[in-house]
Amino acid sequence: MTKPLNVLLVEDSADDAELLELEMIRGGLTPSVRRVDTMDDLRRALADGAWDVVVSDFHLPGFDAEKALQAVSESGKDIPFIIVSGAIQAEDAVTLLKQGAHDFLTKDSLARLVPAIERERREAREREERRQAEERVRVLSLAIEQSPVSVVISNPQGLIEYVNPTFESVTGYSFREARGKPLEFTRYDQTASDRFRPIGDGQPTADVYQAEFCNVRKNGQLFWEHATVSPLRDREGRISHYVAVKEDITARRSFEERLLKQANFDDLTGLPNRVLMLDRLIQSIAQSKRSGTRTALLFIDLDRFKNVNDILGHRAGDTLIQEAAVRFGNCVREGDTLARMGGDEFIVILPEIEDGGYARRVAERIIETSGAPFTLQGQDLFVTASIGITIFPDDGTDAQALLRNADLAMYKAKEMGRNGFHFFTQEINRRMQERLAIEGRLRGALGRQEFLLHYQPIVDLRNEQVIAMEALLRWREPDGRMRMPDQFISLAEETGAIRQIGAWVVASACQQAKALLDRKDGFQRVAVNVSPKQLQIAGFAQFVAAQLDLFGLDPNSLELEITESVLLDDSPETAANLTSLCNDGIRLSIDDFGTGYSALGYLQRYPFHTLKIDRSFVSHAADNPKASRLIETIVTMGHRLGMEIVAEGVETQEQLVFLRDHECDFAQGYLFGRPAAI
Repeated sequence: MTKPLNVLLVEDSADDAELLELEMIRGGLTPSVRRVDTMDDLRRALADGAWDVVVSDFHLPGFDAEKALQAVSESGKDIPFIIVSGAIQAEDAVTLLKQGAHDFLTKDSLARLVPAIERERREAREREERRQAEERVRVLSLAIEQSPVSVVISNPQGLIEYVNPTFESVTGYSFREARGKPLEFTRYDQTASDRFRPIGDGQPTADVYQAEFCNVRKNGQLFWEHATVSPLRDREGRISHYVAVKEDITARRSFEERLLKQANFDDLTGLPNRVLMLDRLIQSIAQSKRSGTRTALLFIDLDRFKNVNDILGHRAGDTLIQEAAVRFGNCVREGDTLARMGGDEFIVILPEIEDGGYARRVAERIIETSGAPFTLQGQDLFVTASIGITIFPDDGTDAQALLRNADLAMYKAKEMGRNGFHFFTQEINRRMQERLAIEGRLRGALGRQEFLLHYQPIVDLRNEQVIAMEALLRWREPDGRMRMPDQFISLAEETGAIRQIGAWVVASACQQAKALLDRKDGFQRVAVNVSPKQLQIAGFAQFVAAQLDLFGLDPNSLELEITESVLLDDSPETAANLTSLCNDGIRLSIDDFGTGYSALGYLQRYPFHTLKIDRSFVSHAADNPKASRLIETIVTMGHRLGMEIVAEGVETQEQLVFLRDHECDFAQGYLFGRPAAI
């Protein structure tokens, strides 16, 4: 359906208006005509409607075409204005055309009306299209001028014709300095991304190019940018210009590099972290497979590093780690990898070696350099290292196996006295597998009632009467094998099973003590060994007191034996438990005195009742002057501190006589009875 032609007719004669409308219809138009004949009506019509054309008589009563043209102009609307008059002078017509009228014709030449309307409508559309195009250009120009990215326009040969202000601020070059230069004139190096190709010769095959490359500012500072270069084509399809849109990505690349570094490198030391270390280890293994060589892995752990953190604080610990990293780095080749696993653990990867000789030499250098004192907070500290070594493919065919076995070898080095290294062996692996198997069985042993207590008598040396029993834990496995405490207690401490096992020992010993006290004359107490880990359990002392209450025992009928190392434990839990045990009247004994840390300064903290002389001294008491003098010293010191003395491991009459002659109070050992179930 043809859209009606909206015609605003300024005409005082209804007949003339009808003639004009008929002429439009005759010419093939579909006019929708509104006639006005006063200025007020004209202004209202202009305000109310959207008109395609205004057709006006030259002279109307009260106003004329000139005033009507002025009203149309003041409306701000671009509407073709055609004058139709019975009589108009040429000079009047020219004046009106200069003022904005689009055409004029006389009423005796109305045949020209429709062609004039169509022409003016077409020109009006073209003017609107130009106006819109100009507006788009203005908006685009403003956008380019204010764009946060650089915009550069070049001719087909790639020579710059325009740069926006952002380009000037980013590069430091003004438009005048950049004009006529190649698009890539700010490039720092000419080896850009493969996606970027030189500007072509303007042929229709030219494509859109993208690249990321390094540029240099006018002041010499380097920066990175991402550029997209697009061709502009003329009507024939040939390239008339190139438009390059360039984004400064220096900050983004810097951020990406920081993320990459954080993902692959240790913040404290700058060394490769576990992630990058694993990647390099896998690559080294692959290279060794191809070349038929070996790869060595050294697992380094700083000895007693925890003491540094506990005594001097974590900042000192961090400084120590940083210094150790520098020292270890000086012990390896440029192609080797030194990485930090975390905490006080480091890894060294030695790729493409012939045998373990080089790994041994590196380990020796690391041991030597770590043995030199570390100066922290004005103090010289000696922090040694223990190293486990594995070789591919001998000790593992993949990265995880090499790491696991190197870790085992490192712990073997610690067992052998620390400050040394140990190569992985299958014997280490066998022992670890056995340890894991024991751990698995240990977890269910208490529930299966596999634990039992054997008791060894403690006798009064004055009359050899049994005055106490020491409760000794045993583990009878389902196959009948009897395990001694030294085969599983340390494992129980590591796994946390000591909490339940230790509680069972205390409860069972209290129950047995009740029975012994009820039927044995002169029997005074039961002694129970307590692990340092038990004393670190909050509420342990309260549990012991509860067991005494449960079986109706006097606190003096239970003696807890602890090692000297417990006295050096400054943890609040240990201190609180020892204080509560003393306040409750429970006896405390120092076991194996003289074999552990020197704890003489700590004996005055708590009211210990007993010192137990270790069997290693007692076994040589009768034939070794040094051992005999040590025993004399311990007995004298203990008595002066108000403590009773128990000698362990008494097996001969000669030892018994010696101890009795030197006023030792009590003794236990095979001479009086082996540990046994009651």
